[in-house]
Amino acid sequence: MPLTKEIEKEVTEMCTYATSMENKGLTKGLEKGLRALVKSLKAYIKDFDSLYDAVIENEDYANVSKEQVRKYY
Repeated sequence: MPLTKEIEKEVTEMCTYATSMENKGLTKGLEKGLRALVKSLKAYIKDFDSLYDAVIENEDYANVSKEQVRKYY
């Protein structure tokens, strides 16, 4: 099957859409994980700054902001 410009465009659009959906799923998963992590740490760590330090020690959440953590605190 010859690759026409139209087919190439459609394939590119589908790949872009698939990547977008994958990124959306990863973001949702990280948000749910962050919420669960903060909830579980909050049972043991009452001080927000100490809790934040504990959260960012986890490599998956090393770059989250205090505002993102505070949302679930």
